[in-house]
Amino acid sequence: MRFELIAGLALAATAMPSLAQPAARAALPPEIGKLYGQLGKAITTHDAAGVKEVWADDFVVNAPSNTILHRDEVIAAMDGDLLDYRDFKKTIAYVGVQPALVIVMGHDTMVPLKGPGAGKQVFRPFTDVWAKRGERWWLVARQATIASATP
Repeated sequence: MRFELIAGLALAATAMPSLAQPAARAALPPEIGKLYGQLGKAITTHDAAGVKEVWADDFVVNAPSNTILHRDEVIAAMDGDLLDYRDFKKTIAYVGVQPALVIVMGHDTMVPLKGPGAGKQVFRPFTDVWAKRGERWWLVARQATIASATP
């Protein structure tokens, strides 16, 4: 029994590299790129109406504070100056495109001025889920976790 378990684990380990390969990368649809630009401007200027033009009414985020927040809760945090960053950079590593769904994965680097990681260079992997509803794309879900923060 023990030999079978070890042999099974060895076979699984040799199969892992093929499973760990990144999926093929697709180009970011232009509509989504434009919406990212609008969102970045709205957040940096604390424009709640601008954010509402990109985030769906039912938008939800697993936030860097390790809490799950809905759209209006994130906007309240923005109004409370908790979404202020310096040296913000978004790196997109993967885009999965389906007819009514786009999944974008990558990481952000920035220096938050307040909140989690304040004053430190933060590396924050993210996953964004965009859904097409009617003729419009909306950001419906986001996961963003601080993986590291350095002085």
